[in-house]
Amino acid sequence: MTSFRELKAYLDNAIGWEEVPNRSRGRSRGGDHWRYQKALPDGRVLRTKVSRSLNKEIGPILLGHILRHQLETTVEEFQATSSGQGEDPRAVRMPDVEPMPGWLVMRLIHTVGLDEPAVRALTLADALAAWDDYIMRLAVEAQHATRPRRR
Repeated sequence: MTSFRELKAYLDNAIGWEEVPNRSRGRSRGGDHWRYQKALPDGRVLRTKVSRSLNKEIGPILLGHILRHQLETTVEEFQATSSGQGEDPRAVRMPDVEPMPGWLVMRLIHTVGLDEPAVRALTLADALAAWDDYIMRLAVEAQHATRPRRR
């Protein structure tokens, strides 16, 4: 049999599940359950709650309902994730990308003349290279403009 402790471990280990504070009429309260939710890429939000009586067993009918309708997972995935051996295969991981500074985004759009989708597609290194190229072009043009002409 599965306990609420294992359900809480699954929610703590699985990617994307966030604990939601218990709210009643705008006030925070302790309550007898932990509440969790997970936003899916298709816009749906999965919700579930876990009893604070962690040692209590979850009956097979209730467990089946929780897995199918609230967690949308299989028994195998649940057991692997709750034991810390796996993670939710539906989880969307954000790539580890260094964010681009706002000043650079603004300069590339408004000064260099790139369009916003093109700037979004750039990595930080490519964006810095594009800015450096623009600055170098300006320096070369300024150098040519200030040279005296030979007659």
